[in-house]
Amino acid sequence: MDHGTTRTSGRPREQAVWARAPLGPCDPPLDLLTARFDRHRYAPHFHEEFTVGVCVGGCEVIDYRGGRLDVGPGSIVVLAPGEVHTGGPGATGGYAYRAMYPAPLLLTEGTTAPPHFRDPVVDDPELAAALRAAHTELSAHADPLEAESRIPWLLAALARRHGTARPLDDRVPGAD
Repeated sequence: MDHGTTRTSGRPREQAVWARAPLGPCDPPLDLLTARFDRHRYAPHFHEEFTVGVCVGGCEVIDYRGGRLDVGPGSIVVLAPGEVHTGGPGATGGYAYRAMYPAPLLLTEGTTAPPHFRDPVVDDPELAAALRAAHTELSAHADPLEAESRIPWLLAALARRHGTARPLDDRVPGAD
């Protein structure tokens, strides 16, 4: 994992900065990414964990579940573990986001299985602001006790508000 990359070579600035927040002695740490890209496009890939991101600028286009997601400022994106996706700038160019990569266990409060997010783009301004604030504070190496209590609460709120117990339909609306 690269913990602080800034690339400039006659091109617009492309930046990805990683941080890691401890979540307690029994939980895996939480990886955090703060990124700003003008032209960068991610090749198809997947993560072992959930990806929970908040777009903080520009527009990102993500290919996911056979469809295309347009993600703008203030939107929350939730990508499931093991699901292949891409990412790149929208038509207006450039995008910035803050993402965290929680283990599925962190989204299972009161259930035995991780939630399913039928719609991977979530419009919830209150929760987006709280996730962004928590990410910003944790990236600056805030108090580990804060991370241990706040992040599970926010992720549980995300699952309760926008997740379902099982997949009802994995197709993204408008994919065909």
